Amino acid sequence: MGIRVGIPRGLLYYYYYPLWEKFFRSLGVELVLSNRTSRPVFDRGVVLASDETCLPVKVFYGHVESLRDQQVDYIFLPRMVSMEKGTYLCPKLLGFPEVVTALMPDLPPVLTANFNLRKSEKDLEAAMVDLGKQLKFSAGAVRKAISRAREAQAEFERLLQSGQEFELAVKGRGRNLAGQAQKLKIGFLGHAYLLYDTFTSVDIIAKLHKMGVQVVTPEGVDPRDIETELISLPKQVFWSHSKRILGAGYKMGSSPQIDGVIHLTCFGCGPDSMVGDMVERSCRRTGKPFMMLTLDEHTGEAGVVTRLEAFIDMLKRRDEVEDNVSAHG
Repeated sequence: MGIRVGIPRGLLYYYYYPLWEKFFRSLGVELVLSNRTSRPVFDRGVVLASDETCLPVKVFYGHVESLRDQQVDYIFLPRMVSMEKGTYLCPKLLGFPEVVTALMPDLPPVLTANFNLRKSEKDLEAAMVDLGKQLKFSAGAVRKAISRAREAQAEFERLLQSGQEFELAVKGRGRNLAGQAQKLKIGFLGHAYLLYDTFTSVDIIAKLHKMGVQVVTPEGVDPRDIETELISLPKQVFWSHSKRILGAGYKMGSSPQIDGVIHLTCFGCGPDSMVGDMVERSCRRTGKPFMMLTLDEHTGEAGVVTRLEAFIDMLKRRDEVEDNVSAHG
């Protein structure tokens, strides 16, 4: 029987799973994913975490614990410090290996490595070589696995940028998008681990589709456009994912193809409190309708749906009969 590695389906899974999946499978490692977020996983994570922890981290703890009895040899918890030059990831993600083992001491062994690309992208290879050494694979096998993993991640990001749904893109597949354009197009901002987790986000993307709305997420914005939008800032944003959200929000706020912007955030997210305000101010300047939705463990689906329906109805009314009326009072 080969090595079995468990991967929690939360947080950075929504950004980097194709990279990890192709790397491990190329080495012959069997992967065990936790199930999609459900009420038991959600509730258990809330119990395990401290009150100050943001909702996606709480949910992640539930996913980790759900792997405990899956007969895995390791649980993969990478220490993601930075994934691009000059930036950092959220501080709450950096200490996961230690925090998780302290909260759940009866877990299988944790497999980890430091992913710190702040100075150079070459450090990605160093981190993955470290993983290969821990699993006792040869240097040659690890190098081949790294090459395949990079290709899989690039294809995943390409598919998301083209507008493919997350569940298809993460499998490296797409569908024909010709003729899929809807009358309204909404920019939907937020962290990928919130937007694409259908339980935590109460499946807002699907609800918008049912309302006849085309959805554009930060992953659907060209990275070059994001960099261009952020040039005017007196100081660059040093949180990787918040930087993407802010640049995409600026682009959406100034794009005539986008009818409105929704920012989905969680109570307790420090970077979002700043980024959301900056995007809202930008939308006010351009006259773009903007709405912020804040989730926590007490959020009810009915309230979210009511706000979505009101926002979409307002956009349709402005488009049809009152295009000269400000959306900001």
